[in-house]
Amino acid sequence: MKFNITTFGCKANQYDSYAITEYMRENADNAGFGESVHVINSCTVTETADRKIAALIAKLKREKPCCTVVLCGCLPKAYPEKAAAMGADVVIAGKFPISPATALVNPLPYSPQRDRKRAFLKIQDGCNRDCAYCIIPKARGNPVSRPIADIAAEAQSLAANHSEIMITGINLALYAYEEHGLVGAVEAICKALESKTVPVRIGSLEPDLLSDTDITRLAQIPKTQLRRHFHLSLQSGCDAVLHRMNRRYDTAQYRSKIASLRGAFGANVAITTDIIVGFPGETQAEFAQTLAFVQEMGFAKIHVFRFSAREGTAAASMAKQIAPSEKKARFTALSEFAGTGKRVEDLG
Repeated sequence: MKFNITTFGCKANQYDSYAITEYMRENADNAGFGESVHVINSCTVTETADRKIAALIAKLKREKPCCTVVLCGCLPKAYPEKAAAMGADVVIAGKFPISPATALVNPLPYSPQRDRKRAFLKIQDGCNRDCAYCIIPKARGNPVSRPIADIAAEAQSLAANHSEIMITGINLALYAYEEHGLVGAVEAICKALESKTVPVRIGSLEPDLLSDTDITRLAQIPKTQLRRHFHLSLQSGCDAVLHRMNRRYDTAQYRSKIASLRGAFGANVAITTDIIVGFPGETQAEFAQTLAFVQEMGFAKIHVFRFSAREGTAAASMAKQIAPSEKKARFTALSEFAGTGKRVEDLG
């Protein structure tokens, strides 16, 4: 059987795709999909992602009519009717054999993540935070976490073939297994790798879920084992917008967290972030507050998103939706204003 996979979205999705690939290699004869299969592991964070997925399905059906196109991932789970109308031969809105929840409870055999220097190690899935703009809780479900022993063992396997390991999840800071939180998991992974020369990097974190005690513990891990880089999601530098987004912190708390990180790790610690522009009701004055806050924080890199209304989220029905042209203008302004010399990506 010929097998291909296309992955959209986050690092957790990329990890899932490696698991899908390994599963298909081992179970191709029993998969029942035919002689040629193309799996699309989807994202649905933005409308742009949905359009790209629909376009890929149409292209595959046009150019490879004998290929079985399988659509799985977040899109069919969040929007099953929309996914079903896209024309894939198989749409999996429930649990694929290697769905995140299944993989977390019963991990698949080690997947070598071929052709990558950096390997992803997924330790957590799901989110119950219900940010006003986000459909992911519907697509991924409630938080689940992998056992410490399993993730430490997988880290050792990954270290044999990769030069760096990135710890990832849907909301990493919600990791909880027995008495262990996220920092306990990071410590266990680093301990499992202490005889290796493979450093660990932590994926995206929520600022209100990272305590000063957590930061102190992380700072005690040698820099040869833990990268001095933290991605702390911001989303807006305006307190009123953060409140409408149902984010659980304000700019004062965020500022304090950045100060704690720089105090513990030194001024050269790399701090990156995400920001959404054009959230419903965002005024020019509120956007100006975000620009000022960005300048104050001095981020190493910013991922800028243009707000994308997702059906089923609170933000989709909010009043005062921002015009696409204005969202584009604010995206451009923030990207230019960041002025760090680093690449600023438009992920939306």
